Amino acid sequence: MSKDEALAHLDRCEEAGLVHLIGRNKIDSMWTSGRPKEDLMTVCNCCPCCCLWKMLPQLDPDISGKMKRLPGVHLSVDGDRCTGCGTCVGGCYVNAISLKEGRAVIDQVMCKGCARCAHVCPEKAITLHLEDLGFLERTVGMLTP
Repeated sequence: MSKDEALAHLDRCEEAGLVHLIGRNKIDSMWTSGRPKEDLMTVCNCCPCCCLWKMLPQLDPDISGKMKRLPGVHLSVDGDRCTGCGTCVGGCYVNAISLKEGRAVIDQVMCKGCARCAHVCPEKAITLHLEDLGFLERTVGMLTP
């Protein structure tokens, strides 16, 4: 698969409402006959039926707490654009969004930064921010063996 084909596939996944996830995890190591997780890079586009993210609210906090938002990622709600429709509340897999006084509020502790809320918001009132310009470069460095 070429880079352009891979990017087109990611675009189709996003249009379908799937959540992009990239990283290394023990589960993939177990599924692939125990290869060391450092040797594997997971690229997943999670759907609502089996998404690990969606299971987080039901898991023991000792387990769910291990999945963290990447440093440098922040989501915000534009109160002037938000109509309080609640689409983002239903779209958040980790129950990090609630409506208060007719507007969406993101719990920054619970939020994992997947930005699904921004994707499903019909008013485009939720924005993903990268707080640090070197964030992407350092993240790629963390994922590169």
